[in-house]
Amino acid sequence: MSGVWGCLVNPPKETLDFPKHLLYHLRMPSGLTASEKFVAQLCERAFLKLWSHPNPIGKKGKELCDSLVVCGSHVIIISVKEIEYKDTGDRTGYDRWVKKALEESADQIWGAERWLQSVDETIRADGRKVNSPPHKIRQYHRIAVALGGKDSVPISWGEFKSGFVHVCDEKSLGILFSILDTITDFTNFLTASEEFFSGDMRVIFDGGGIEDLLGLYLAEGSTFERYSEKNPDLLMIANDHWSGFSKSDEFKEMQREFSISFFWDKLINHLTEDLLSDGMINHENGEITDNDLALTEMALLPRWVRVQYAEKLKQLHSRDQEIRASILTGEGETAFVLLIASSEDREARIQELHLRSLVARGRIPGCKTVVGIATDKAGSSKVGYSHDIGYMHLPDWDDELDAKVTEMQKKLGYFSAL
Repeated sequence: MSGVWGCLVNPPKETLDFPKHLLYHLRMPSGLTASEKFVAQLCERAFLKLWSHPNPIGKKGKELCDSLVVCGSHVIIISVKEIEYKDTGDRTGYDRWVKKALEESADQIWGAERWLQSVDETIRADGRKVNSPPHKIRQYHRIAVALGGKDSVPISWGEFKSGFVHVCDEKSLGILFSILDTITDFTNFLTASEEFFSGDMRVIFDGGGIEDLLGLYLAEGSTFERYSEKNPDLLMIANDHWSGFSKSDEFKEMQREFSISFFWDKLINHLTEDLLSDGMINHENGEITDNDLALTEMALLPRWVRVQYAEKLKQLHSRDQEIRASILTGEGETAFVLLIASSEDREARIQELHLRSLVARGRIPGCKTVVGIATDKAGSSKVGYSHDIGYMHLPDWDDELDAKVTEMQKKLGYFSAL
């Protein structure tokens, strides 16, 4: 079999419940300003702790940027400037604020990107290494956080010297990071916005900012396609798009549906806690591992997919549920296998997870990667509760593997309906 299969195991716990601190618990490096710490906390809430890096170290041991997010193919560079706006009665105060809060922030972002383009890994402020995505698939996203404008400075954003920079102020910062609170949802919006502004249509904000663009985007079903297809010469975005959408029944229903999905976030952070505290073991060699391939695939799922996965996990955990396993399609070429089985025979559970993952790889059209998650059913357990996390990547498939999967389905009944 030409490909990758690995399984990470963690020690049994006394309960399946996740401690409350596991969802949001950031170890802050020293030296952060209050505004940098706030942005770092927003990053961890949205993108989770394994992929959020406050004050990483760059060239010659100096600070690279204020926050760096690295997940999958995405690299988000964030610069934070808190500059008090002083009204001078003419353009002087405005020009000074723009230079310090926006232009210097953009310069820091571009300096960080140039350096990142020359390296394959970054060092966090705490010394942990962060591997960058391969250069050929790496996607950079640039965000300047400009604070101190007192909601009286018109924010300009878009093309800054060397490329597109998204700008957030006090109002839009919390909205953007709390609503688009997965790496995929967040970067999809950034990419769509850049494409939206790159066309011939002139876009003008009537007193609002990126939060109103977000309101427009969400109201249209997370797309700007309708406006791009009409291609008007001018589009004016009113300053009440976000306030209107956030009060709508559609938004309230979306928030209600999303509530269960945070069970998935808790599971990721639960496993991350083990990974970062030397509590995750490579099953094949019994050694401590920091392999995060499976967790990264879990983190790349957008919010609406996490709803489905969390619902399925809770359904499988139900005491009256007879089904022990399920396949869920992920993003792109990735599928997930969920398995409920006791920790009492860990080897048998890992073997079943492996075989079910192989069936998923062979029977899900277009699938090349499978993440398997095995855990105990809720209730009493003689040995505690644990998780096994499998990662299978098989880019190629042949007749021999196909025959093996067919035979396996006949003998063992694994996902025989596929």
